[in-house]
Amino acid sequence: MQFLFQNHKLDTERRELSRGPDPIALEPQVFDLLVFLVENRDRVLSKDDLIDKIWQGRAVSDSTLTSRINAARKAIGDNGTDQRLIRTMPRKGFRFVADVTTGSAAPSRSQLQEGPPPLIVDRPSIAVLPIENLSEDRALELTANGLAEDIIALLARVPGFFVIARASSLAYRNGQMEVRQVAAELGVRYVVTGSMRSSESRVRVAVQLIEAETGNQLWAGRYDVERGDTLELQDEITRRIIVELEPALTKADLQIVRRRRTENPDAWSFFRRGAGAISVHGWNEDSVAEGLEQLRQAIAIDRNFALAWALLALMNAFGANLSLVPYPAKSSRDAKSEAERAVSIDPNASDVLGFAGCALADIGEVSRGYELLQRAVELDPSNAQARVAYGVTLARLGKYEEALESMRFGMRSSPRDFRLTFWSMLLADVLVRAGQPEEAYAVADGASRRDGRLYSSRVVAAWAAKKLNRTNDARHAIAEARRIRPTLSLDEIKRFFGENAAAELSSVWG
Repeated sequence: MQFLFQNHKLDTERRELSRGPDPIALEPQVFDLLVFLVENRDRVLSKDDLIDKIWQGRAVSDSTLTSRINAARKAIGDNGTDQRLIRTMPRKGFRFVADVTTGSAAPSRSQLQEGPPPLIVDRPSIAVLPIENLSEDRALELTANGLAEDIIALLARVPGFFVIARASSLAYRNGQMEVRQVAAELGVRYVVTGSMRSSESRVRVAVQLIEAETGNQLWAGRYDVERGDTLELQDEITRRIIVELEPALTKADLQIVRRRRTENPDAWSFFRRGAGAISVHGWNEDSVAEGLEQLRQAIAIDRNFALAWALLALMNAFGANLSLVPYPAKSSRDAKSEAERAVSIDPNASDVLGFAGCALADIGEVSRGYELLQRAVELDPSNAQARVAYGVTLARLGKYEEALESMRFGMRSSPRDFRLTFWSMLLADVLVRAGQPEEAYAVADGASRRDGRLYSSRVVAAWAAKKLNRTNDARHAIAEARRIRPTLSLDEIKRFFGENAAAELSSVWG
């Protein structure tokens, strides 16, 4: 069955939601929730109705239900004011109120749009083509099909990526079309291709990431796994591919920005360069200055660029707390106004809320930061940055068990993130405060070994060692921190880590 409303099409057979010719990525639960609301649009559905249908009666928190409703609203352009499609009925439930027509056949492409769709330019856009089975083993065909679908589903959860829905990209299953032509038809910059072959006991999968415009192979992975249960095999291959594919996509997008620097780059290009400054050069005065400048350039072009305002706020907040900016007090004030500006422009974007909430919490606006981060996580449970920042904020409120759970979840969900070392330092800090100095020292020491420029991880290692009465280790760690940052002072430690940390480290300062 297909449901048509506004400019949307909800196809229950293909499990696809589209706006005009463009597919919209949805989590399975959110898709099922939207279908249930549309199918029962003639009545109000209570919270119990939704839980019984979508969660089969399992216990579900109000925040979980709210996050799924909000995700469905966002997907169909329900802005809560002039465009209200899912209405909340106080103390009763929810009802889908848009006019709906039904049909069994989709409008033809020509009815929706003449020619191919335009290239997505504001974020990495990608299509995952069918995985080709090169062996004579027909039993692997199902695994190959499922593998492509799983990669699509996982990439669709990455904030900032535009992923073509499986009904469109997998339509090329039997074609011999060139990658460039496929990309042009789908309006994407990147294409993932792959093949699978087997021997008696093993399966080999090869996957490539290709930039369609040039035909260049940007990344390739080869995976050998033992044959076994089909679903377990599929899960294992998908996990190993996605861990490397996501950062390769992000890196590729940054490289495109670099190639086009001299071609009057637009606001998004400045934003990507600003975001990339820290990932390339680490947290230091020069990288923060470069990042701030690039983000200001982005905002000068587009004053309503909410994500740039939010990241600018976060960079100012971190810069102030780590003494990486010339005037920390001014940067803190700027961070507050920039964060609120971002939220006022786009109050329902998880990534905007994640950056802004983190910035506000870091400059001492803990209650406001907590509120924004909680909303960010509800809107997008896979937002790793918001998960980690939410955990840090929970720790500031003394909720250490919840804090550690949230931080670890966020770090697990993005295992190749360039921010992992910095997040590890934050995790170690929370572990010290939670009374787990042994684990804190191990985590901080690991972060220090991974990034020789991160002085703050040495500070946490010294604090944890001091808690363990390992005075020599504490002295060594703080000496390393001061070697990396010769201007480091106890006042700076007090500003970022608090009075207790500064007081305890004073005895090993030397």
